Amino acid sequence: MDQINFLGYINPMIYVLFIFLYPFENNRLLFLVLSFGLGLILDTFQDTGGAHAAACVTLTIVRPYLLKLVYGESYKMKNIKVLTTGVDRIFLLLLLCVFIHHLVFYTLVIFNMSQILQLLKMTLSVGIASIVVSMTVLLLIKPRRS
Repeated sequence: MDQINFLGYINPMIYVLFIFLYPFENNRLLFLVLSFGLGLILDTFQDTGGAHAAACVTLTIVRPYLLKLVYGESYKMKNIKVLTTGVDRIFLLLLLCVFIHHLVFYTLVIFNMSQILQLLKMTLSVGIASIVVSMTVLLLIKPRRS
């Protein structure tokens, strides 16, 4: 979706959903390698010099702590699936994941502390667009309760 350019600079990043939806009982090392590969592919095509890869790996490392924060004891007992939980928890987890990913990404892309307002503007505006598009996708694929 890097060709959307809503308002001239907002491009939703929905590839964060891969990291968001990856099953947490699977191999952690494989997950790190896949996240790095996803970021590296995006860096290759968008010429961002490793910013996508660093943001993806950071989110992959932080994700268990976010899951523990949002789901508490259910995460420790490994008896949850993200898509089967309530929309409020999905939204909170997605909000945290997108914010951390975008903050790392735009910090590395801008890499100038004198432009902190630009960094925050990009993080928030692209983050909001990413959350809206991602929540729409998640609500479309979320299984219905019978």
